[in-house]
Amino acid sequence: MSDVVVDAALSPEERQDRILALLAERRRLAVADLARCFSTSEDSIRRDLRALAAAGRIRRVHGAVLPAASEPAAFEARGAQQAGAKSRIAAVAAGFVRDGMTVLVDGGTTTLATVRALPADRRCVIVTTSIPVADALADRPSVEVIVIGGSFDRASRTVVGAAAVEAVGAVRADLCLVGLCSLDARAGVTAAGYEEALVKRAMIGAASEVVAVATPDKLGAASRFHVAPASAVGRLVTAAGAAPDAVADLAALGIDIVTA
Repeated sequence: MSDVVVDAALSPEERQDRILALLAERRRLAVADLARCFSTSEDSIRRDLRALAAAGRIRRVHGAVLPAASEPAAFEARGAQQAGAKSRIAAVAAGFVRDGMTVLVDGGTTTLATVRALPADRRCVIVTTSIPVADALADRPSVEVIVIGGSFDRASRTVVGAAAVEAVGAVRADLCLVGLCSLDARAGVTAAGYEEALVKRAMIGAASEVVAVATPDKLGAASRFHVAPASAVGRLVTAAGAAPDAVADLAALGIDIVTA
């Protein structure tokens, strides 16, 4: 940030607009750096950040700010977004599901694409909270499908609630295939919905290995509810186009990052 100097006479609204512009370029900004950049106090910057956070424009994490992950669109609409990237991610991620495995599969359009990409003769057990995932495997006799019970969440097309969390906790899976709302080295794995976050956390905790699938826009951003530290992800399958700093920070945690 030392290379950026902004007119100190800006109004709070103008300063907030500039903060958002800087955040779009750099993905993570520190409060102290912003104060120097705008030649103002850290208290003034914090007031700006509180206003932006209240408006859902940013997420505040450990003395820094991140872009707020975009609010999820309707499930059907999400399936059409970045379809090419999701197809490439799915083709790679499906290769980590091997014969004989018990696999916990999270909800989401990228995990759905991944189970559709499984080889026709793959023999495994899929335990899922996702109704679309279960439906996609309905004609796969070599795959045993176990659907977790609970309350149906229409937005995510998944099963949530205390019963779902308890049922997931009884599973000892070889692999968890988790879809991401957002992932950042500091903010960790985060989710848009509270109940969804609880189920994702249980699924990650119930597996020996965690493979996350995410389009590039999900990296270096944060959603409302914490799921797990970023280091809980063993392998991340994404596509080209993610913010380089976000990818480098995740790789520094020891996450195996595969770009499809």
